[in-house]
Amino acid sequence: MALAISAVLAVLVTQFQSFRGPLAIVLVVPLGLTGAVIMLTSTGVPFNVSSFMGVILLVGLIVKNGILLLDAAARSRKRGMPANEALVHGGRVRLRPILMTTLCTLVGLVPLALGLGGGAELQRPLALAVIGGLAVSTAVTLLVLPTMLDLFGALRHFE
Repeated sequence: MALAISAVLAVLVTQFQSFRGPLAIVLVVPLGLTGAVIMLTSTGVPFNVSSFMGVILLVGLIVKNGILLLDAAARSRKRGMPANEALVHGGRVRLRPILMTTLCTLVGLVPLALGLGGGAELQRPLALAVIGGLAVSTAVTLLVLPTMLDLFGALRHFE
């Protein structure tokens, strides 16, 4: 898992040509993963290979949402907006795409989480991990990540 997150961080640093923004995104990942742990614990489903695959999927979804937010804020910053306004504007512009992809993923996983269909009980831990993690990570991405980006001065690079 550490190797995967390090690889994601390296790709993000290369893409954004900065370390601060990608670091803030990667540091938000553990906060989102708490939702997966809470969901698995509250439903009594053990952490196994299937739920670990869900956690890996969740890392990608959290990073994707963070990239959407950072990219929108960076574009606003390049157009001359102050950093705080750029973060607010980025959150406002990317709120709907983030919520739409999250809701589509959640709705698509509900049959697996409920154990409906043949063999669904094998993938139930994956679905529960992703559902719990997405529920928490969406709020974290939209509320905590902009604060971390501001604290890290991640948008200074895009002046």
